[in-house]
Amino acid sequence: MKKFEDLMSVKNEIENISASEAKDKLNNPNVQFIDVRDKESFSKGTIGNAIHMDKAFLEFYLAEGSPLENEFFKNNPDKEYVVFCGVGGQGTLATKTMKDMGVKNVKNITGGIAEWEKIK
Repeated sequence: MKKFEDLMSVKNEIENISASEAKDKLNNPNVQFIDVRDKESFSKGTIGNAIHMDKAFLEFYLAEGSPLENEFFKNNPDKEYVVFCGVGGQGTLATKTMKDMGVKNVKNITGGIAEWEKIK
């Protein structure tokens, strides 16, 4: 079975930003925050105008022709996407998935919403 450290080594294949760097992007109309936590966590509060895209269904939201395909990405190819989760793990994996599926300008908030809460 794969070790956790091997799984999380994808953090070296994506662009990571700090919560402070993310905060500087909060009001930029060309930046879209994406919350990949579960629906319950999202409903308790998120960052700014974040859209909810549960990590469990991410591939289905991104795949062309999927019954769950989210047209948002197709209609906004030049946006910058800032992904986050609770503490950083799911956000890291989701950012890698998005990159692998063709989303061009995607970044992960290191430490997730937990780091964001410390600086807000």
